[in-house]
Amino acid sequence: MSAVSDSLKTKSFARAYLLYGTEGYLRRFWKNELKRALVAEGDTLNYSYYEGKDTDVSEVMAQLSTMPFMAEHRVVVVENSGWFGASGSSDEEPKSSGKTDGLTDAVKELQEDVILIFVEEKADKRSKLFKAVGSVGIVEEFGEQSEESLARWLINQSKAAGFAMSPATAMYLLSEAGKDMTLLENEFRKLSAYCYGREAITTADIDEVCTHQINNKIFDMITAIASHKPRVALDLYNDLVLLRESPFHILTLLVRQYDQMLKVKDGLNRGYSSRIIEEKTGIKDWLVRKTSDLCRKLTLEDIKTCLKACADTDEAIKKGNTTDSLGVEMLITGLSGAAGD
Repeated sequence: MSAVSDSLKTKSFARAYLLYGTEGYLRRFWKNELKRALVAEGDTLNYSYYEGKDTDVSEVMAQLSTMPFMAEHRVVVVENSGWFGASGSSDEEPKSSGKTDGLTDAVKELQEDVILIFVEEKADKRSKLFKAVGSVGIVEEFGEQSEESLARWLINQSKAAGFAMSPATAMYLLSEAGKDMTLLENEFRKLSAYCYGREAITTADIDEVCTHQINNKIFDMITAIASHKPRVALDLYNDLVLLRESPFHILTLLVRQYDQMLKVKDGLNRGYSSRIIEEKTGIKDWLVRKTSDLCRKLTLEDIKTCLKACADTDEAIKKGNTTDSLGVEMLITGLSGAAGD
């Protein structure tokens, strides 16, 4: 049992939490579970939420010193602030810009009627803020889950929804959709709707409605982008929209594909065989071989540029600077370049 899960089960809440790691689904899940347990529905007086690197530290500190109003707790959530830095190779404590020094002291002196929750993808264990949260509360990392744990999760999700799912079927879904839990949840929702009124979910159902055809279109889209064919890439994008895939989900799939390409390209540059790349990255051998041909059209820097453009689009959408549909269309057009087909 995780420390956060145990805290919720026993209703013994810490003064501060840091939920971090690469598995975004689990970060969001436990953040929402804590909020549900600590904040009454509709209570906006005792709940404050801040998101992004532009979050005002002084404003957060002011909330920490404010007593709750007719409630047991005041809850403050800070997400994706970047205040914990990113892990480096040095054993020395990272240098502080001074931006969060006051907050570090405030965390150590949190009153029992205030609960502070940080949600971050990356956190440097050597930072003063990381150590401060750990000294008064709970720090938990949520990294990539094993195939076995994900298969159990899928089987439990199926059971809760009223379906049977065999371990073999769960593993098949993982082989098709990958290990990202957000994508898996999206695929399971589609399966649940498709199998409504039935007793079990089968591999045939997965072939019918899940990501096999979608992943093929994503791969073809990236091929068109690499070949400077924006019209072809946009046509493939529109095909996915017609399959009821949201633009933001398509962006997530693009990031996943480019991330796999980055790992494969790095392996190819090192002279590794497809089998060794599979061992080192966890990417299936057949997918390594399929991706290798596309990787030979791009340099490592090309792929990093594509990932950076995807990250910028993701940030713009989340900040409300663009809509998801317009943002993804502009991303595809920009990556494809000016050359036509």
